[in-house]
Amino acid sequence: MLAQVINPLRALNPQARLFFAVIVGLTFVADGLVSVLLNLYLLRLGYGTDFIGLVNAVGLLTFGLASLPAGILGSRMSTTALLKFGAFTCLAGGLMLPMVEWLPPGWREAAFVVPPAMMFGGFAFFFVNGAPFLINVVDDAYKNHAFALKAAHWSLAGFAGSLIGGLLPGAIAGMNGWTPDDPAPYRITFALAVLILALTAFFSLRIRPLPPRSPSRSAEVASERNGAGNGWMASVFMLIVIMTVIRLFQVAGSATAMVYFNVYMDQQLAVSTALIGAMAAIGRLTGVPTALVTPYLVGRWGNIRVVIWSSMVATLCLIPMALVEHWLAASFGYIGAISMMSVRYTAFIVYILDLVPRKHQALMAGTGEAAAGLSFAMMALGGGLLLTAFAFRDLFLLGTLISFIGTVLFWLYILVNKPKRKLKPAL
Repeated sequence: MLAQVINPLRALNPQARLFFAVIVGLTFVADGLVSVLLNLYLLRLGYGTDFIGLVNAVGLLTFGLASLPAGILGSRMSTTALLKFGAFTCLAGGLMLPMVEWLPPGWREAAFVVPPAMMFGGFAFFFVNGAPFLINVVDDAYKNHAFALKAAHWSLAGFAGSLIGGLLPGAIAGMNGWTPDDPAPYRITFALAVLILALTAFFSLRIRPLPPRSPSRSAEVASERNGAGNGWMASVFMLIVIMTVIRLFQVAGSATAMVYFNVYMDQQLAVSTALIGAMAAIGRLTGVPTALVTPYLVGRWGNIRVVIWSSMVATLCLIPMALVEHWLAASFGYIGAISMMSVRYTAFIVYILDLVPRKHQALMAGTGEAAAGLSFAMMALGGGLLLTAFAFRDLFLLGTLISFIGTVLFWLYILVNKPKRKLKPAL
């Protein structure tokens, strides 16, 4: 099994391996350390769940709003230039985050939304243009392996960031004689994370532009063979719209778990920061083996079945979080949802990128990530407002229902479109 993982990694283009190194650095900070500590930092500054939901919503909404222009620009200019722009925008947001606390009241509340928004916006540019970059920089035989390795690196970096994010504030507080409720250890941790973002941005400068693909591997050849008139273009954009709507619903459950797991554990269950970080880290870590096994699941059952079943399992994992008020049940649900997210993402992204020609792949990825960002933002903002009148149970059940609808929509698309879905291959 280890050889089956290492051999595809060795076979990948060196540029793909450099891409993995950059995504590890960005994910370690933005999706690991910051995702665990930002909400807890705001709680220690005296803010409530409504403001926390607003900050998360603005950041996630920025991811969604930036994803669409990132995809449009990626279809018209160099994707590698946009990758670098995204990495440096993340660095700028990371530099600002530990400074906001020193602003006077009033200004501080308004400014707190800016660093997460910049980090998520930069991450959107990198993430959206990373998908077409990766699928075109590797051989066709290694597409599923490449995206599985991307998800594995993402999960492993998130694991490391979550684990260190859970431990470092306590260690800093202990060395300085501060209490666990002091915001200073969190601010210092964010400042240290800037060093990682700076190194990551430097690595991104070494990513080279994609070489032109040979005509035999170009999706435009297939489009010309089948007719590239308005009908073909209409079908491409109809596919993009359909997949965007599906993704909007599909990720809502995972979004709810990722945004409010740490708040639920801290406020409702009174769990320590170290344990919250450990559980979040385990969730990320389990995403590594599940991502790496995805190419073999796809090889046996195909992308479509893997997407449907992984989506269903991820949805069902949220039920223990809603119905059992215990940290073990919450952790089980969170870990299950996050690990299945790696499987679903790997199978789904390869499937949807193969539906369209290369020149539209950035747009497909951009609209998909815009939908995901919008879904995260709606659940973050809506969840914060919902929690002012209802319980965490209601929020988790709502996320479960919306994700289930997304799974059903994808199944219905496959059912209706089954005789036609292979008529226009992209690669």
